[in-house]
Amino acid sequence: MKKITLLLFFVFALLLNARSQAILHTEEWHNLITSLQAENWQDANTISLSLLNKISKDEPDDVGAALLRYMYIHSEAGLMNLNKVTKDEAIKAVKGFTGKWVLLPAHPVALKNGFNSIQMVNGKTDSLFITSTNNAATEIFSFDYIILDEKWPVEDFKNSEGEIYRLGGIIRSITVEGNMLPRFRIIIEKANAQEAKLKTN
Repeated sequence: MKKITLLLFFVFALLLNARSQAILHTEEWHNLITSLQAENWQDANTISLSLLNKISKDEPDDVGAALLRYMYIHSEAGLMNLNKVTKDEAIKAVKGFTGKWVLLPAHPVALKNGFNSIQMVNGKTDSLFITSTNNAATEIFSFDYIILDEKWPVEDFKNSEGEIYRLGGIIRSITVEGNMLPRFRIIIEKANAQEAKLKTN
């Protein structure tokens, strides 16, 4: 998971605008990546929000902002899982991202149920599903449902098993579910998987 997440950051560095490119070279960005890898959710939460606030609100499609939004959501889920924030506090912190673009970490395509992988929903590929967890896959942080603009042909999806894709789109809704093990349920729409494959060779 760590290697895949880092790969995503480096690939998207080429797509960021000037302001976001500058952010990548700051100590804050380095500390954010370090905090995410170490699962220091409080620091990751604080830093991701700080960096997000430095990106112009006039650039809703900024790639850096889309990455930071999901990092913030992920770290907020970590805090909720540790009972550092309540469910009400967690949803209040992230509900403002509804209607905004997010980019998820890169994940492999999988044909079997598992964590941190892209899966079909009920054997169909017009929507995809990711169970996002901590590095050890012992804590569930979110159930991410990704609704594609265009259906990913089933056979093509099956032939992509093991290949790494990054998915993103517009958050339609984000809610909290679960009592003993709270996690986010995120519905993401307007996604396009065909433009999301990461070239790793």
